[in-house]
Amino acid sequence: MQKIIPFKKDIVFKDRIDEISSISMDHHLIREEYIIKGEFTVEGEFITNAQKEPFHFDIPYLGNLDDNYEVEKCVIDIDDFYYEIMEPNKLMIHIDILVDKLSEKPLIIEEIPTLVEEDLKEEREEFMEEKEEVIEENRKEIVSEKEVEEENRVENVAEVTKVFDSVSNEAYMTYRVYIVREGDTISSILEKYQINEEDLRKYNVINELSLGDKLIIPNEKN
Repeated sequence: MQKIIPFKKDIVFKDRIDEISSISMDHHLIREEYIIKGEFTVEGEFITNAQKEPFHFDIPYLGNLDDNYEVEKCVIDIDDFYYEIMEPNKLMIHIDILVDKLSEKPLIIEEIPTLVEEDLKEEREEFMEEKEEVIEENRKEIVSEKEVEEENRVENVAEVTKVFDSVSNEAYMTYRVYIVREGDTISSILEKYQINEEDLRKYNVINELSLGDKLIIPNEKN
């Protein structure tokens, strides 16, 4: 994969530029992680008052690469270079920086193997503990009366138990852990994995999606 980074810069001469008789450009760019830095060297000859005069300019450069790419093997070069005389003593240079051999970072989806009965029991206990912690935190924020807190705790724990009891001996569950990426919505995730929102909420506490959140995606198989 390639990426073009445009760059332009005004160069001011001491004398009037009647004509550029020769010009060349070289670069000294390096990459450090996701930063490209270095300088361009622009030199040549120009005509002023019917005489040729040399010119030489070192132009610093600092730019960033998108961190959605793998950049370890990328190659930096120049794709295009041209110039324009903008004012009597001003030259605008245009440089297209070519970054080659980029690759997109892969989508990370963790696959959890099929659970046997013993594993399922252990997962059930861990899930119920996590669910109770979330319930406790929410209860402290929403209500203060002890009786209401106890009632909510019993209702939510009963709901978690019901989720695991619904799996019969003739079926087993496969779970996926999905990491939320930019642009994801609850609707897009439901459509992608062909599940309904009620099943998704049985295994996750969903108020709003944030980049990097992990969602448990259930899939029951006979």
